[in-house]
Amino acid sequence: MKKNKDALRFQAYRAIKEKIIYLELKPGEKISEKEIADELNASRTPIREAFLMLEHEKLIVCKDSLGFSVRRFNMQDIAEYYELRIAIEDFAMTLMMDRITQKEIGLLKANVRDCKRIIKQGNIKEIIRCESEFHELLYRATKSEILMDTILCLTDKFHWFRSLALGMDGAAQDALNHHELMIKLIENKDIEGLKASIHQHLDYARSRVNNLIRFFI
Repeated sequence: MKKNKDALRFQAYRAIKEKIIYLELKPGEKISEKEIADELNASRTPIREAFLMLEHEKLIVCKDSLGFSVRRFNMQDIAEYYELRIAIEDFAMTLMMDRITQKEIGLLKANVRDCKRIIKQGNIKEIIRCESEFHELLYRATKSEILMDTILCLTDKFHWFRSLALGMDGAAQDALNHHELMIKLIENKDIEGLKASIHQHLDYARSRVNNLIRFFI
């Protein structure tokens, strides 16, 4: 029985998190316990437990009698997020440049080919997934367990902000162009050029998020 309860809780947790990350539930939007329970054909107990897990991860907030809603971000949150992301990328890319294999470069190129096809199809969820996979491949190429452990708790935030940035017109193609350039710089062992390219990549994303987040503050 406990195993079944745990399974229901984690099923609800994953389903709600996906709705948040892919902006089906937007920042500031109230989350209905009953609607989620009905959608998943579950009782309210595992839904409530899933809410508490998501609150612990700071993806949702509880406002007393108003119940749970998706967390809002302010401009300072966004600034600090991107400053932290740049610091992580600088460290990660230095490690990656020394440790990446030809096979891993091949995986990056395969990812870019997939993204080109997906962008033509216009499937935003798959575009976001493909973009996220590119960066995960770079992180894994560092061969650093410490780095992976450090970014684990930030992965969902990375994904969330990526969804905001990529939802705007032209953003997916811009990101793809940056990824193609990054691969060339990796092959040329140009670490300074790679870092500059990633900074520009993140600056573009940050400007898009800044423009969009005003609707959710």
